[in-house]
Amino acid sequence: MKKTLPIALVGLATLTTGAMATELTISSWVAPSHPTIFAGYETYFPAVEEATKGEVTFKLVSGGALLGGKETLTGLGDGVADGSVLALTYNPAQLPTSQLVAELAMLSGNSLAVAAAVTEFTLLNCQPCITEFSAQNVVYTGSYATAPYALISKGDITSLADIAGKRIRSPGGAWDRWITESGATVVHTSSSEMYEALDKGMIDVAMQPAAALKSHSLWDVANSITLGSFGVYNSGPLLSFNKDAWGELTPENRRVMLDKMALAIVATTEAYLTQNAAAKTEAPEHGVTLVEKPAKLEEEIAAFNGQDISAVIEKAENVYGVKDAKSLIESYTQLLAKWQGITSEVASREELVARMKADIFDKLSETDYGL
Repeated sequence: MKKTLPIALVGLATLTTGAMATELTISSWVAPSHPTIFAGYETYFPAVEEATKGEVTFKLVSGGALLGGKETLTGLGDGVADGSVLALTYNPAQLPTSQLVAELAMLSGNSLAVAAAVTEFTLLNCQPCITEFSAQNVVYTGSYATAPYALISKGDITSLADIAGKRIRSPGGAWDRWITESGATVVHTSSSEMYEALDKGMIDVAMQPAAALKSHSLWDVANSITLGSFGVYNSGPLLSFNKDAWGELTPENRRVMLDKMALAIVATTEAYLTQNAAAKTEAPEHGVTLVEKPAKLEEEIAAFNGQDISAVIEKAENVYGVKDAKSLIESYTQLLAKWQGITSEVASREELVARMKADIFDKLSETDYGL
């Protein structure tokens, strides 16, 4: 899918006549209104194009027109697209070690810290993760995180007793275990089907960030949202690349691609948080009660997290064959603590981006990484 064109054809006559522009085709199954596109890609693409003086450009094919979510990993490896967002929860068999962070999603609701920790862990502290991506002919370059998850329902939820016996739409992973251990029933349905499912009583609770009240109009079919320590979705590589297309870029342009990734990750994650804040502010106007971190439920979630690590280790090693899962988990939790500290100290987006670049991306070699 990669196209190489004379630079004059893309209107950059100031460059040398012989320069060539590489156009990378980027696939996404979400709409342009999604944060990964309007915040992530629309930040990253111009930044890369400017820094490479037009030598690298992008063509976005969104809405699943090129690849759907479940087939993206395979299609990306096959070269159907040069780059794409990924959802690792679709591919546990191909990327088992990378799934560890998905299984630890309830450990933190600090979205920016999670995005940075997952990115540093995968790029610098998890060689098996990088090997798994490479085996799929894919180059990983970093992950965003969503806003914190919440329980959207008809009726307030303040403890596990309030969800026992109910049917809860789950994003999967750790949330499945928490729901099951709480005496409720896991229901897997897409986010686009949540409205109808709640409206018709097919589910009693939707587990989704507060932004879904607005983006999916759930405040028309629900009257309560419980905000708590439910964690964030952390298994979304923002822009991974076909290994062959990555390798054909010049080292200088690969350097630019790596250098600009921190900005795109932070912009995407911040966009999720902005949408979430807006929905929470508007929720009361739509008759939705905000239940903020009820003490009893917070205690119960903490108890679950305290014993869930052993379940994650067992699943990783016995189901997916991950070696030394305990050490990898310890590495991730240490990085999560590190970035929770950093995000509490930095005063701006620019400071966080600079810290991510220095701590993570500057440590990758453009002459070696992904090749």
